[in-house]
Amino acid sequence: MTKRAVLRWTLRIAGGLVALIVLVVAAVYTISEFRFRKRYEVPSHTIVATADSATAARGEHIVKSRGCMACHGKDLVGKVEMEDPMFGRLAGPNLTNGGRGAELSDADWERAVRHGVKRDGTPLFIMPAFEHTGLSDEDIGAIAAYARSLPASTNAPPKSYAGPIIRALFIAGAVPVVSAEMVDHKKSHPAHVDVEPTAKYGAYLGAMCAGCHGPTMSGGKIPGGPPEWKPAANLTPTGMGHYNEETFIRAMRTGVRPDGSKIDEQMPWKDIGQMDDTELRALYAYLRTLTPRMYGNR
Repeated sequence: MTKRAVLRWTLRIAGGLVALIVLVVAAVYTISEFRFRKRYEVPSHTIVATADSATAARGEHIVKSRGCMACHGKDLVGKVEMEDPMFGRLAGPNLTNGGRGAELSDADWERAVRHGVKRDGTPLFIMPAFEHTGLSDEDIGAIAAYARSLPASTNAPPKSYAGPIIRALFIAGAVPVVSAEMVDHKKSHPAHVDVEPTAKYGAYLGAMCAGCHGPTMSGGKIPGGPPEWKPAANLTPTGMGHYNEETFIRAMRTGVRPDGSKIDEQMPWKDIGQMDDTELRALYAYLRTLTPRMYGNR
């Protein structure tokens, strides 16, 4: 084969590879965009965000102990959590009355927190509604009341967007960036939940842990997390058997395990540690009821 023929075939192969890459990228963008723009039918459900100090104080406690400020910033003024051209941007909006919060009705709060959708029915991007869909009417109302009680901030974080890597991982089922796909939108919701040191109430609180530790709480690599993120721990009795109630509460308050080692700050123990003793006892009681599983089964 002559050099000219080799060059011709090389150019054809290179051209074919480029065309294939273009087609794959176009398919990834088209499929992901279709799912990003899908509209969800969410049943109307009334909540009332009572504007009194006790309700706002309850909302503050929920927001701080559930880690909402990790994405929405201190005092819910919004923040950019991650930005990379290939992965995209994760930015929590300003939820005070100086930002997005001014536009949100009680119904908007309910749709966003429980269902992960906007007013028009399209999904919110990386809003972990599957962790919060079980919240009671009272608690969602309290969160909204707290946000409205905060000083109005004019901070305006840029909008979140999905880069090509996140889109590809999303299509592959490796990154749950659309909670609306994971939520049972027809599920009934409690008006009130009793705060008591029981496994039942612990399960209510523990729903917030599923995003990192998995549906079975057995831990492992966190889906879609940056490479530097450490795997989540096994919270079933297989991994937590060396904790008793006292050492569990101490670990959540101090970030120190029973053996004296420190819990990585990637784990939001500082947020969880703001739960009161009743809540932490309930969470521990719930974890003790989990089916023991080998590490990493999520």
